[in-house]
Amino acid sequence: MANPNTQPLRSPRGEPEAASGSFMQDMAKTMTMGLPKIPELESEDFKEHISDAYGTSPHCTFAQVRLMDDREAIQDYQPMKFSSFRVCCACKGTIMLDPILLIEQCIITIIFLAFALPVYIYFKEDMAADRKGAVNVREWLNTQEGKMRAFAKIMTGLAAFLLSFYTSISVTRWWTIRTDGVGGVKSATMDLCMWVSQFCTREEKVLSAIRRYSRASLILVFLWRRGQASDVKQLKAQLTGRQLLDEGEVDKLLKWNHCLHETIWAWQAGIVTMLHKEGKIKSEQLLSLLLERCSNGRAAIQCIHTHCAVRIPMQYVHLLGLLVKMHNLVLAIIMGILFGAALRDSEVIICMQLFGRTCLLPFLFNAILLINAELSDPFEGNMADFPGTVYEKALEKDGKAFIDATNNLPDWLQKRWKPPPASPP
Repeated sequence: MANPNTQPLRSPRGEPEAASGSFMQDMAKTMTMGLPKIPELESEDFKEHISDAYGTSPHCTFAQVRLMDDREAIQDYQPMKFSSFRVCCACKGTIMLDPILLIEQCIITIIFLAFALPVYIYFKEDMAADRKGAVNVREWLNTQEGKMRAFAKIMTGLAAFLLSFYTSISVTRWWTIRTDGVGGVKSATMDLCMWVSQFCTREEKVLSAIRRYSRASLILVFLWRRGQASDVKQLKAQLTGRQLLDEGEVDKLLKWNHCLHETIWAWQAGIVTMLHKEGKIKSEQLLSLLLERCSNGRAAIQCIHTHCAVRIPMQYVHLLGLLVKMHNLVLAIIMGILFGAALRDSEVIICMQLFGRTCLLPFLFNAILLINAELSDPFEGNMADFPGTVYEKALEKDGKAFIDATNNLPDWLQKRWKPPPASPP
C-alpha cells in the first residue's frame, strides 16, 4: 500500500521529474524545428549510383566511327568506375598496358635483387677493418640505414615535386589544344554555317563547302602528326576517301603543299569574299563578322600547330627524366640492401614493405612520365589520343543541323522571315 506521506521525486530546482522530462522534450523540438530534414536517398538513385561505380559495363567507350586507317581511340569514360575499387579491373585504354612501363619495372626489380642477394649471402661476414677492429655487414647496415632512408626520402620528394609541375603543364597544354584548338575550329565553323545560311545563301554547294573545308583542316592536322601529310599519294587517298575534298580540290591543295591544315582556311575566306562580290552579304558589319570567324578558325588551327610543334623545353624534360631514373636506381639499390638484411633476420613484414616500396614508387613515377609524353601530342593516333574521325563527323552533323534548323523555323517566324536565295544568281 502506498505511503500517503511519500513525496514525488523532484529535480534539483524543486520541480517534479515528469515536468522536467516534458521540458527537455520541448527544448529538443525547439532546437530541431529550424533544421532542414535530411532527404532519404531514393532506391532508384541508389541503385544507379552503385551501378555506375561497380557495374559490369565498360569503364570507357571507344570511337564507333572509324574510317581508312583509324586506330581504336577512347571517346568517353566513366569517372565513377575510377573512383571505386572497380578501378583495379580497368586496363584497356590505360597506362597499365604500356609495354615500356613493364620493361622499366623489370629493370628495377633486377637491380633490386642484384643488391639484395650479396647482402643476404655476406650478411655476417667482415667487410672491412679499422682501429676498432673488423666491421661486418650487419653492423655497417645498422649505422648506415637511417642515412640511406633519409637520402631516399629526399630523392622521392624532389622527384614528386618536379613531376607534379610537369604534369600540370602537360595537362594545361592538352586542354588548351582541345578547347581553344579543336573547340575553336568547331565554333568558327558553326558560326559560319549559321550566319551564311541565315543572311547570305541557302545554296547547298556553298554550305557544304564550308563544312568540308573545316573538316579537311582538322583531319590534315592528324595526318601531319602521323607523318602521312608528306606522302602525296597517301594524302590524296585520305582526303578523297573520307569525302572531304574532290580530286580537283586536292590537286589545287597540293600546288602549294605547305602547312595545309592552316592555309586551307584561305578557301573559307574566299567563300565569304565571293558572297560579298555577288551582293549576298548586305552590310559591311556582316562581312567583317564572317571574316572574323574565318580568322578565328585559322587561329584555332595555329594554336594546335604551335602546341604540337613547340614542346616543353627539352632541357627540362631531359633533366626530369634523368632525375626520375636516378631516383628509381637509388631506391632500388637502397631498398635491395635493406631487403637482404631483413630477409636474413627473417623480418617478413619489413621485407614486404621494402619490396612494395621498390615496386610502387618507380611504377608511379614512370607511369606519370609516360602519360605526360602521350599528352604532349594527342594527334598521333594512340588509343588515348583524340578520336579524329568522330570530331570530323561531328562537324558535318552539327553544321548541317544549324542549316536544317534554319529551314524549319516555327510557323509564326517562317511567315515573317525572308530566306536568302537557295541557288546562285
